[in-house]
Parts: sequence; C-alpha cells; structure tokens
Amino acid sequence: MKVLTERWKPTAILLCLILLALSLSTFKTRVAPQTSLLESVALSVVMPLQQAIVSMAQRLSGLWQGYINLVQVRQENVRLQHQVDVLQGQLTHYQEAYLQQQRLRELLGFRSLTFPQAVLAEVVGIDPSPWSEVITMNKGSRDGVRKNIAVVTHQGLVGRTIEVAPHYATVLLVTDRRSAVDALIQRTRARGIVVGKSRRLGELRYVDLHAEIQVGDTVVASGLGEVYPKGLLIGTVVTVQQKPHGLFHEVEVQPTVDLAKLEEVLVLVP
Repeated sequence: MKVLTERWKPTAILLCLILLALSLSTFKTRVAPQTSLLESVALSVVMPLQQAIVSMAQRLSGLWQGYINLVQVRQENVRLQHQVDVLQGQLTHYQEAYLQQQRLRELLGFRSLTFPQAVLAEVVGIDPSPWSEVITMNKGSRDGVRKNIAVVTHQGLVGRTIEVAPHYATVLLVTDRRSAVDALIQRTRARGIVVGKSRRLGELRYVDLHAEIQVGDTVVASGLGEVYPKGLLIGTVVTVQQKPHGLFHEVEVQPTVDLAKLEEVLVLVP
C-alpha cells in the first residue's frame, strides 16, 4: 500500500497543479480578462486610495477656488465702499452748497427789499462762555462795518457790533445780558426794553401794568436810539406774568432768529 501511494504521489501532485492552474485561469477571466491576479490584487488595493486622493484633491481645489473668489469679493467690497464714501462726501458737499445758496437767496432778497447797503457776512466764531452771548463775523472796518450797527437776518434781529477790526467784527447778541433794545408790542404799541436773559430768551422790561399784552404778541424795535431800525422784528411773547405789588408786567420774549444756528448775517451799514 505504501508502495502504491508513493507511485501515485507525483501524479496526484501534477493533477492538483493542473486543477489549480485551471481555477486561476477561470478567476482571471472573470475578474479582469486583461490583468493578472497580482495586478488585480494591486488594483483592488490602489484604486480606493487613488479615488480618495482624487476626491481630496478636488475638494482642496474647490476650497482654494472659493478662497480666491472670497478674496476677490472682499477686494471688490473695499473698492465699492471707498467709492460710496467718496460719493457720500460729494453729496454732503452739494447739499451744504444748496442749503447755503437757499439761505443766501433769502438774505439777499431781504437786503434788496429793505436794506440795499447791508453787508453780507459769515459767522466764523462763537463765544463758548455761558456768561457771554457773542459771535465773530468775517467782515470788518475795511468793509464799512463800525461799532453799534445792527446785525440781522431775514428772520429778524441778531444783535449789534461792539468791536471792529479791519477784517473781523464782534457782535453782541440780543440775548446777552448786556444787550438792551427799545421795543414795541406791535399790536398795541405798548413800549418796553428787551434785554438778554438766557441763550434762547429775552425779557421785555418796563411794560406798564395797564398795557394790553398777551402771549403770541409780536415784538419789534421802536427805532429809538438810532441803532436798530424801527419795525425790525425782534421776537414773540411767550410768557406774561403780573406780580401782586409790581409796577410792570414780567414778559419773556423768544427771538425769531435761532441764534444757536447762525451761519450768515447782514450788517446794516448806513
């Protein structure tokens, strides 16, 4: 038996090799007709890695392109914002020029109708002191301005000049406590003196208790003193009070000119 086994052993081995070759051939045909088994195994390992690398490369390329686009968008936004700022500045300049033109038109129209010799001036300084109501304008003695000349706008009285230099002059506002303007109640012709009280108010003093006066009455310059032309608008009565044992009305007057927003004025040069 042992001898028989030894005799058929080479044949069995050969038969196994043939079967193995046929099996490998069949597997090769089914898996990849044009590749070897080793190549198939290599491809099965390499292909997923290659696909992962390609996918990652595509993602990185997309991210980089997105970053480039984002940088370009930001640069464009910066450029557009700068352009907007420039246009906004130009628009503001044009709006200021338009508003100034409107104010000057009103002032010049008022001058041509009432005070043709008046000098147009621009306010260049405001005294910040709480005890002084004074402004500085850019016209002086070389423009015909002198002391104690009325300063107005088309809305009414502003004050009078108190100091004059060749190119500048100082104006005491009607609301300054040192200011005094002889005035009339336009409706009843009751007389008094407007003196400064605060930054936005004046006080009409020495109005007789028997004089008729009420809130809303218009106050104008009386023309006495030769500084303020007669009929020049000063303000409007906002409060009227009577003390039990007083001799005069206590009257507050609000100037018709907003003295906190002065930009251009007229100097009533004779």
